[in-house]
Formats: sequence, structure tokens, C-alpha cells
Amino acid sequence: MRVAGLLSALTLVACGGVSGNDEKHPSSGGTSGSGGGGPGQDPASVCGASKVGAPRLRRLSRDELTNTLADVFPEVKGAWSASFSADAISTHGFDNDSTLLVVGKQLADELDRAGDTVGVAVSGAPLATLLPCSASTKDAACAQQFIDKYAKRLFRRALTAEENARYVALFTQVLAAKDFATAIRYVTRALVQSPQAVYRREVGTLSGGTYKLTPAELATELAYDFTGTAPTDELLAKAEAGQLSTPQALEGQARDLLLTDNGLRVVEKFFDSWLGYGRTSSMSKPGVVGFDGLRDQMVGEARYFLGQVVVTNNGGLNELLTASFTTPTPALSTFYGFPAPISDYAVTARPAGRGIGILAQGALLAALAGPNASSPTKRGVLVMERLLCREKPAVPPGVPVLSPPEPGVFTTRQHIEMIHAKDPICKSCHSRFDPIGFGLEHYDEAGRYRDLDGGLPVDSKSFVPTQDGAGQMFEFANLEELAQGLAAQKLPYECTTGYLSTYVNGAPEGCLGETKRPDFVAQKLSFLDYLASLAAEQHFSQRRLP
Repeated sequence: MRVAGLLSALTLVACGGVSGNDEKHPSSGGTSGSGGGGPGQDPASVCGASKVGAPRLRRLSRDELTNTLADVFPEVKGAWSASFSADAISTHGFDNDSTLLVVGKQLADELDRAGDTVGVAVSGAPLATLLPCSASTKDAACAQQFIDKYAKRLFRRALTAEENARYVALFTQVLAAKDFATAIRYVTRALVQSPQAVYRREVGTLSGGTYKLTPAELATELAYDFTGTAPTDELLAKAEAGQLSTPQALEGQARDLLLTDNGLRVVEKFFDSWLGYGRTSSMSKPGVVGFDGLRDQMVGEARYFLGQVVVTNNGGLNELLTASFTTPTPALSTFYGFPAPISDYAVTARPAGRGIGILAQGALLAALAGPNASSPTKRGVLVMERLLCREKPAVPPGVPVLSPPEPGVFTTRQHIEMIHAKDPICKSCHSRFDPIGFGLEHYDEAGRYRDLDGGLPVDSKSFVPTQDGAGQMFEFANLEELAQGLAAQKLPYECTTGYLSTYVNGAPEGCLGETKRPDFVAQKLSFLDYLASLAAEQHFSQRRLP
């Protein structure tokens, strides 16, 4: 029997090629990785007018693959399992960069296993419910109903006649050699591995001087960009009926999708990828009693805080940086020394002098610290990269690990300044970001406020350096003034919109989201407003000639 050969022909995931090497995996650091965002791809670059990007095939990310299979086959939820390797992380911190997402040998094997486990699930006991005709007429006509339903869900469009014939031929061949259920299993396995399922097609059809995306491509783009999973039958039908043919309709649909449960998860994933506070869940702070039992609550606090600012309050970057509240649990409030909230993750005013905004979130501060000490360097680098869009200089080889300060002799800040004063090469780099991190030194390695570091008074007075590290953008005395100073600058808004556009469009291609960018910079537009506006850009529905 030649089922294996035919199956291979149907499932070669060759859009962009199958590499002979395993896929690259991100490091635990999260914000560094291979590829993505080379010269000229600075997210803060302002172009004035939006451009139309190149056509591309976007391989589904690990999360998108998992979500898609769950949503395409809801009838067998929990009856199958799939394990896809982590995706490469771009220099911008995202795992959905289409220039990095390829199908290597490892992922090809994982797709094969996932397709088979789903095939086993659908061809077992649930088959009679999934495909009622299978109880009496186990033939190609019955199988056609299965192919029509699930191929369209997986491919996000109806099959062509040629594609349909190939899957029917596979079914017929297996049926002759085995049985109906096994034939359905092999068809499912082939469909799941198809490049039509694994890749998002954003190519369109040639119309004049550009390629215009088809209705199915638009529905697919909306679904994955704003919900992280496959389009529903209703969204595909709306696109096919021409109800998504204008920028206004696309923007309105995008906003509706963002406010769904799946959409809110996409929004939360952006913030976690951008800022990295979720890493706290896997950290340990040996010298901090109770931290291990609270670290997940700290991440939850950050998520609820973001939900309040971004979704409930429909806020923008100014609100994110300067909000005077947080959302702790009672246990966290005790840990921080705050008044107790009325319930878990309830909005609670911060005590005066105990920080404001996202930079004061315990999960963020703990993620940007060592196991036993704060880290002005990590904290300063985050602000420099994620809010000012400045590239961190490459670390020269042979740099030793910084020893911890001796308690009662030097504070963390004094220790760092003393070491860098002796080494002009280190100082030339660290002068670009350490001064920013010094503003967060009132917070220890677990994100708790402190007046003393190792028994010595904390000094958080500092400044935000200019890009070359030689001058000053503004001075500040503490975290509050740092956050307020950043919120008063134009650059953080330009930088943030660049990251948002890069995330939604899945590629480090600049100038794709300029239309509403000035409104976000002028604080007239919220995060959700700007995200939704990207669906109204020319690039969302068109592609330029390659």
C-alpha cells in the first residue's frame, strides 16, 4: 500500500522550504534572539505616511497552531494532545515574526504527531456525532461531508477542485486497505499538516499595481492578528459577503475582536512579550521569605492592572506609565506593605511615594532583578529598549559577572558606579542605561519598596541619558518622576506604536501603521484604538508588487 507516499505528497510543508535543521529556540532571556529587526527597522522610526508591505506567507506560531486545532475541532476537545516547540524570539521580543517562523525538521515531526493524534480523536467514538452519515453509509460521499467541513476550517477557505480530489483519493485508498475510521484518521492527519493550514496566505490577487487580499485572506488576517486563532465560520461568511471591504468595516471588526476573550489574550500577550513581567512566575528569590508562593499572584496583579488601564479605562501610554493604582491580592498587599484591597486583584490606590504605573509593578521589577539583588542595568535596559527604542550595545567578550555589593559597605548603585569608574569601556555602554535603572533602586529584587539597601540609604536621583549617553533628556528624583518624565516625552509614544505595529503585522517592516500614529503620540488615542486602526491601513488589505 502506498498511503505513506501519497500522504507525504499531500503534506509537504514547503512554503518557504523545509529546513534540514531543527528550529531555533529562544533563550530564557526573552528579549534577545536571532533575526528580525535589522538596520532600518527601528520601531521608533516615523515615516509620516503609511506604506504597503510585501506579500508574504506567515507560518502560524506555536500558540496559533494550538489554538487553531482546538477551535477547528471543538467536538474532541481534551481528547488529543499536541506539543509544539517554542518559536524563535525576534529582536523586538515577539514570537510571531514571519521572517523567523519556518518549518524545520523538528516542527515537521511535531505537526505529523499532532495531525495523527487529532485524527485518532476524531475517528474514534466521537465520529458518529461529528459525521452522522458514518453510522450507515461509510463511503466517499460521507467522507466528502467531513472534508468540506473541516478542510474549510483549517484552510480558512473552500478547497479547490484539485485539492478536494486529492483528499478524496487519499480517503479512497486507505478505505480500500483498512476501514472508514482509519481513512478519516489519515485524511485529518493530511489536512492538519498541509501548508494551507500551517501558513497564513497574505498574497492576494493582482489588481492594477498592487495585490488585493481576498475576502478569505482578510478574515484570516483579522482572526489571527486580533484573536490569535482561526476565523470563525461567521467571520468567513461576513468576508465572503463583502461586509469587510472598507477600512472602516475592518477597523470596527478588529475592535470587536479585540474585546473578545481571545482578543484580550492577544493584547495581554503583547504586553508580556514587550515588557517581560511574566518571567517572574519562573523565578526564585532565595533571600525573600514568601516570594515563591506569591510570584504567580504578582504576575496576576500585572495582568489585572493592564486590564484595568488598557481595557476598562481604554487608556493609552500616559495612563500606563502614571496610573496611581494597582491591583494586588490581600497577600500581596501585606508583602508590599500596602492597605488591603477589598478582594483579590481589586483596584487599590497606591500609598504616596510607593510608585506609579507599570514601572512600579512588582512582577516587572522582580523580573528585572537578580535572585539576591536589584539590577539597575536590567531595569534601565528595559526602559531604553522598550520605551525609547534604543538598541543595547553588544556585550564585549570576557566581561565578568558583576559581584554583589557587600552589605553595609556599598549600596548596589555605589557598587556599580565604583566598578564602572575603573573601566571606561564598561562605562561607555552602561552610561546609556544604568542611570535610568538607578531611578528604580527604591525597589528590591522582589519589587518591594525600601529606604535602605544593605543598611545604607538608597539614592534614586538620576537622569535619562541621551542616545549617545553623553547628555541628559531629563532629570528625576524617583520612580514617580521617571515615569512622569517619560510620559511627557514624544519618543516613548513613537516607540510604543512601532512595537504595536511590528507585533500585529508579524514582521520588522516599518511604516505600516502611520495613519493614526500622531493621534496616539498626542494622547488622543488609546492602545485598543491604535491596535484596531492597524486593520484600516492600506497594508492590511493590500500588498505591493515584490
